[in-house]
Amino acid sequence: MTVNRRAQKVCSRCGHTWLSYMSSPIRCPSCGTYHWQERPVSNVCNMCGHTWFSRSESIPTRCPKCKTRQWKQPEVVYTKHEERANVDSEILSMYESGMGCVSIAMATRKPVSVVIDAVMNSRDDNIPLRM
Repeated sequence: MTVNRRAQKVCSRCGHTWLSYMSSPIRCPSCGTYHWQERPVSNVCNMCGHTWFSRSESIPTRCPKCKTRQWKQPEVVYTKHEERANVDSEILSMYESGMGCVSIAMATRKPVSVVIDAVMNSRDDNIPLRM
């Protein structure tokens, strides 16, 4: 008589732990991914900040949340104080005209974090930002 032993499995994507009779289950019972044994490769959009896992090994062409193709642009590095001041004044004028932070980021092709920092540094109130 053979005894079926259950082995503990851990999903590398969602962290769910379960016991399974199978040596290599097909899917994670919690998140349903077929890639539960693989090391997850996460992607972060520099425009909206959304984080997601790819379904394949290829690099995604668009961010699934904001649909931009410039999601993987490198973080902006400022070398001159004057350049930063010009960018901040452009962002502030757009914000004061009624645009939200995400719209400004997409129009200026700057990360949302840069836009939020520029707006927050110019304000003294605790009113929530327009996104």
